[in-house]
Amino acid sequence: METMKAYPSNSKYINPQHYYHNRTVLVDNYLKRSPNPVSLTQLAQYYDDSTKLTRTKIINSGKFVKGELVIRIAHKLDQLQQLPFNVVNNFHFVQVYESYYNIFESFRKYPTIRTLEDASQFADFIKSMLEGFNTLNLPHLIMGALECTILNLYPREKMDELLSDLLRARISRRLIVEEHVSITANYTSGKRENTLVLGDIFQECNAKKYLLEASEEAQKFIQDMYFKDIPMPEFIVEGDTQLTFYFLPTHLKYLLGEILRNTYEATMKHYIRKGLEKPQPIIVTVVSNDESYLFRISDKAGGILHDDENLWSFGKSKERAQESLNNFHKLPGLQTVSIYDQVHSNTNYSPKSKSIPPMTLKPYMHTSLEPMSYPSIINGHMKYETPLIELLKRSFRYKLGIGLAMCKVYAEYWNGDLSLHSMPGYGTDVVLKLGNLMKHTEKLQLDKV
Repeated sequence: METMKAYPSNSKYINPQHYYHNRTVLVDNYLKRSPNPVSLTQLAQYYDDSTKLTRTKIINSGKFVKGELVIRIAHKLDQLQQLPFNVVNNFHFVQVYESYYNIFESFRKYPTIRTLEDASQFADFIKSMLEGFNTLNLPHLIMGALECTILNLYPREKMDELLSDLLRARISRRLIVEEHVSITANYTSGKRENTLVLGDIFQECNAKKYLLEASEEAQKFIQDMYFKDIPMPEFIVEGDTQLTFYFLPTHLKYLLGEILRNTYEATMKHYIRKGLEKPQPIIVTVVSNDESYLFRISDKAGGILHDDENLWSFGKSKERAQESLNNFHKLPGLQTVSIYDQVHSNTNYSPKSKSIPPMTLKPYMHTSLEPMSYPSIINGHMKYETPLIELLKRSFRYKLGIGLAMCKVYAEYWNGDLSLHSMPGYGTDVVLKLGNLMKHTEKLQLDKV
């Protein structure tokens, strides 16, 4: 009955007064402002064209992040408000909407940043926001899309476009935030220069090293699926095996891990189904030029069984959507508490106290979902992309069906692409292309590099 009400009972933002507040503050003010496109270099240097870390740079960084995030999240709120009521009123989309409005109000009301201490306290405030309920937006977005597909509430093509847009915007916002937290932490710890070209959040990644690590994780996944001593396919890396390039480590780990997880699973199932003497090898060919880096992951697992629509779609067919949603509901590692359960006992952050509000955990209310565990919420360590890595670590028992769709969004964000070429009865090539960030450091962008 709770989800059938016009306003959620415990909502802080969706209530009879929300319309008027939204009209005067968001629509008549912030929606009239446009987000500022920024380049990767600007994020790392904050407009003084140097790698030096100075007091002025840290303060300007804080001012920019505070103002820019309010405008960007305002436009995403407007995008959600334009959806049909029965879509945005879906329980999971309401959670995202409330979370976005909480971000909007929290950043909007945050005091003006004037001093280095203000900027440092603002970085602590950002951490508290990233480590709270907002980490749940990713699973809520996907579960909302699946439920709307099952109920025929929104066309699949439009839902895929909506989720892709919201996910790309999410990546952009988090890049801006993480860069500020990074340079602030560096400066306050005594560091006076960003030695890396794009700041510390981007690292020089060795392609072969990341591939081997992803392969090891995929093998652990297979051992969990079958048994520890099951024969593994030979894993071969060819081509530009010495390639190193600047990239966001978490994203590279997720992309390669998700693709190899699928490849290993298909290879092992083919090996068992055909009664082969040993599994067919998995071959990765690495190619690079000045513009991009390419990873071709080749298997001989008999080709894929599903059509393209189900592979690249978040909504999928009704049957596949129901299967994915059921597995989301069972996931023990992806905590999905409700925002109405008051994850924070106090949602107001005090810059003076520098304290992050204590968290209270209550059972999942007003929904059919089972109570789940909350390991990453109550973990005090800084984990910006916990939901992404938790998706990668899921057990074989939870087939979510969104891995390739997620990877495609992330690849496209980084000026790349993800494609799949399958020959039924033989095998599949998955081709991951990533843009060379060093060729695009000066290009202004909003939600795509």
